[in-house]
Amino acid sequence: MKNVLAVMSVFAFAFMVACSSTPAVQQPAGDPNVALVNAQNKQLERLPVTGFAYKSSVVPKQDWDKWAEAAAPVVKEVINKLPEGYVLQVTGHTDGAGPEEAVGNKPGNIKISTDRAKAVYNALKAKGIDSPRMTYKGVGSSELLPGVDPRDGANRRVTFKVVPKK
Repeated sequence: MKNVLAVMSVFAFAFMVACSSTPAVQQPAGDPNVALVNAQNKQLERLPVTGFAYKSSVVPKQDWDKWAEAAAPVVKEVINKLPEGYVLQVTGHTDGAGPEEAVGNKPGNIKISTDRAKAVYNALKAKGIDSPRMTYKGVGSSELLPGVDPRDGANRRVTFKVVPKK
């Protein structure tokens, strides 16, 4: 029963995030893969990794295990179907507290978000989801959840999106 409730709560949060708007990925004009990439990104929007403590890049094991059971197969499938010229980007986010860049002994939101993205990237690799078409990036607090207080812990997450390869 606990497992059912846990999975339901993960999906409820994912639904909330999916209902929010996310920035569109810039795709080359006339790209025949636009529809596929848009469909993949809609699917990935519902799969954020959550549960990060303030200023931490450690994914709580319980949260990761719940997420991996439900979402890792979807991520693997998206990677296997990536169109040529695209990669899966694992994107780390922070809340709006603290500076974006390092200040004194504070690492800054960019570093924290990059560390979160790298932690999930490495956890995916440990689960056997490893591909040269997977990358990671931290965006600090530049992509806060709409309608959520900037300092709310819900903003501390890792998301996924298909982006053009750089």
